[in-house]
Amino acid sequence: MYSSTPLHLIPTLEEIGLNAKEATVYLTLFSIGANSAGTLAKKSKINRCTCYTILDRLMQKGFIQEYIKNNVTYYVAAPPKHILNQLKNKQCELADKINKLSSSITQFESAKEKEYSGKPRVVFYEGEEGVKNIMEDTLTSSTVIRAYASMTELNALFPDYWKTYYKRRVKKGIFVNSIYPMNEMSFLHKQRDKEEMRESRLIPEEFDFHLDILIYDDKVAITSLRAKFGVLIENKEMAESQRKIFDLMWADAIKYNS
Repeated sequence: MYSSTPLHLIPTLEEIGLNAKEATVYLTLFSIGANSAGTLAKKSKINRCTCYTILDRLMQKGFIQEYIKNNVTYYVAAPPKHILNQLKNKQCELADKINKLSSSITQFESAKEKEYSGKPRVVFYEGEEGVKNIMEDTLTSSTVIRAYASMTELNALFPDYWKTYYKRRVKKGIFVNSIYPMNEMSFLHKQRDKEEMRESRLIPEEFDFHLDILIYDDKVAITSLRAKFGVLIENKEMAESQRKIFDLMWADAIKYNS
């Protein structure tokens, strides 16, 4: 690789969508200036055929340009400010798409109700991101969220996520009634009830569970925290039944919290 190539910038380029080899070729070209593919392949220590493929991808992404001089094709790196402007334009386009979809959500929901009225809707999610998707859906709740949860399991799965989740839920004014097995982490969590818009009740530790069950609106979300998958069921009758079961358990749990 060319000695003056700024290697420390490779992670930055990877963050905005390039892989390691694409980042290396771009940075090498940026360092040495306009050059042919052969010279660029030699300087970046990448196979020439592979270099051509990478150059094509970089052109498609807007990171480089090409021109012909004396029947030789030369490549030049786009200035970082140009790439920044491209990203800003894409951000604006994405914001417009989000706004358009957001303004149409009610229409989509209305169409769904007409076509699927009374039929349960079941969606499966896998992996940590799948579990997070379910949690993000709870932030749309218009009712109090009823939750059975194991704080030990939740914090072990993705501890950094919860701080921002609680803040966003509080900002939306969504209250939670939670039931947790008694342990040190649950007690500590309970201490923050007031600031996090929640009422927690603890049950004996022998009733520990490895599922997180959330009941809100017409939905029941069940996640297996250890297996990292979840099921989101949207059905009014099921949600009402689960609410009644939760409320019965909630009322009984008061004796352990007095």
